Amino acid sequence: MRALIVDDHSMFCDGLKLLLQTLGAASEVATCTNSEQALEQVQALHWDLVLLDWNLGEGSVGGAQLIGQIVALQPDSRVVVISADASTQRVHAAVEAGAVGFVPKEASADLLIDAIRITSHGGIYLPTSVLDRPDHRSTPQPIVQMSDPGPGPASIQEAYPRLTPRQIDVLVCAVRGQSNKLIARALGISDGTVKQHLNAVYRELGVNSRTEAVYRLAHQGLKVF
Repeated sequence: MRALIVDDHSMFCDGLKLLLQTLGAASEVATCTNSEQALEQVQALHWDLVLLDWNLGEGSVGGAQLIGQIVALQPDSRVVVISADASTQRVHAAVEAGAVGFVPKEASADLLIDAIRITSHGGIYLPTSVLDRPDHRSTPQPIVQMSDPGPGPASIQEAYPRLTPRQIDVLVCAVRGQSNKLIARALGISDGTVKQHLNAVYRELGVNSRTEAVYRLAHQGLKVF
């Protein structure tokens, strides 16, 4: 796995890079300290994982905007936000922008590595404190926890067998933060067809929006990618 660390504190970048290298979590690790450098790296090379500080300081674009730009350039990259602000609103904004993971900066190294492991294996990692909030559950029925379904995380198809392969393709693109237009272009279908597929997916998952779908998939521990 190739990882890019984006944080305006050089010491944090160096420490995180050393941690990833020491644990063998990534075969190649690069660092940068602002959004301009990050976009240059993303345009030049492919990164499997982008660990991104939400607030990069003066001169850099905001976290949501940067995530959107990264996703547009590299739809297959997994963006994990690391932020000192782990409020519900901040996590929600990161998910809305296309992040597939969120780790509070105060978290332990073990938790960070766990988040990297989960996202690297196709899952979504969000703070437990956020997932446990009832106001993020769009339906009253209990959510089946599937964090440890056996030899590996269950796939969306296993958890929701009534979804068609195309509907799953659309869902995966949506979870990555792609707009309906980008999804339509990537899959060679119309915008209207994308909307129809998403509506069917939301009904099956028992949610009302893409963000609610991300929360549900994260809560169930499903393999998405």
